[in-house]
Amino acid sequence: IGTARTKTYVQEHSVVDLVKKTMELKPTNISFTNMVSVEERITYKPHPQDPEKTVLTQEAIITVKGVSLSSYLEGLMASTISSNPNKGWEAMEWVIHKLNAEIEDLAASARGSLRMPMAAAAALVEK
Repeated sequence: IGTARTKTYVQEHSVVDLVKKTMELKPTNISFTNMVSVEERITYKPHPQDPEKTVLTQEAIITVKGVSLSSYLEGLMASTISSNPNKGWEAMEWVIHKLNAEIEDLAASARGSLRMPMAAAAALVEK
């Protein structure tokens, strides 16, 4: 738990509400469940006063089982979890950037293909 060499597996349930413009993520660990359970809820929603901004809310319940250093480990896990939203935010920004670039490419391609038939039609009319 918590080292670069340790692989941990997480199951995540994600819900996107297009009407409310919200996204809720509920990751739960599926590794080391005999030692620790982490139930987390991450919510993204529009800022109530500024729709150009997003409000991130993160909650986590950490339970360490059968270890005498449980409060230390719970604190360590909480510290790790609290640093994760930045990674998630950066990943979302990267995906949004990639999607915007693809949309721009598709729009440019569509504009180019729409101009071709019109230009060809104009050439036929001139003859």
